Formats: sequence, structure tokens, C-alpha cells
Amino acid sequence: MKSDACVARLEKKLSLDKQRVIQCLNAVVAGLVEELVQKEEIAVKGLGYFKVAHIPFRKEAQDNVTRALPPRKQIVFLTRPVVDSATLRIIARKTGLTETEAEKFYRILAGHFKDTFGKKQELCLEGLGTFGNVDGKYIFVPDRTLQEIVNNAYENLQVFEVHVK
Repeated sequence: MKSDACVARLEKKLSLDKQRVIQCLNAVVAGLVEELVQKEEIAVKGLGYFKVAHIPFRKEAQDNVTRALPPRKQIVFLTRPVVDSATLRIIARKTGLTETEAEKFYRILAGHFKDTFGKKQELCLEGLGTFGNVDGKYIFVPDRTLQEIVNNAYENLQVFEVHVK
């Protein structure tokens, strides 16, 4: 996660050193990714809802070429208020923080997400993806590695073209 403001806020409020905070943040993001890959959905307080959507096989015809596009999966992000229990559980499981510290970490992190999202500022969660303002819209672009992980069942399928005369 690339957010000095979030690191500083967690460092100060939890009385942890910077390296430990960064280690915890990385563990939390890894946990979020694991949960998304396993359950194909996850809600994160302060951000919204992520899900893995299946895009079935389809054909495209243009001029004298028909292309067969293999199935794939896509990470979809929806901005909406969510009830989130997974993030707190992930923080407690992945960071080694006490229950009290994990709850505080969760509140601070959710607050940071909400503030960043509300101001439409860029937020990079390495391994998950990047949120940013594009043409006045706040969008999510999944991390390339995450896209590869959710699509590993389809990795050897390629676009097939048939040329018709």
C-alpha cells in the first residue's frame, strides 16, 4: 500500500514503528486478495464491494474475420456502503496484532479508505489494484497479477481467428 498518510496515522495511533505498520498493511492486502480469489467476492468498509465476474466465450465478426474469444474472469468493483466483517477477521489473522489493536487498525484503515475515496484521491493497494480519478469518475483498476491469478484456469486459451473469403 502506498499511502504515507495512512502509515503515519496507523503508526501514531497504534504506537507501532513504521516498518511494522507497512508489514501489517501488506499482510492485510494479501489477505483481502486471498479472500477475493477464494470466495470470488469481498466487501471492504470505506471502499465498497469487489467480485469476480465470469465472462463467457463469445464470438466477434468483423469484415471477413470471425474471432472466438475464450472465457475469462474480471474483477468488478462496486462503490456502495457495505457491511464488512472479513477485513477485521483478516487483520486479526494476518497481522498478529492483539484483538484491541486489530479493531483499532480496522477503524483507522476504514476511515482512511473512506476519506481517500470521498476526496477521489489516488489509492494504490499493491496486489489488489489502484483507485483513481479518471475523467471525473473514481475508478478501480485491478492489479495485473491479481487478474492473472483469477484467470489461471484460462491461461493457455487464446483468441482464435477464422478468415472467411
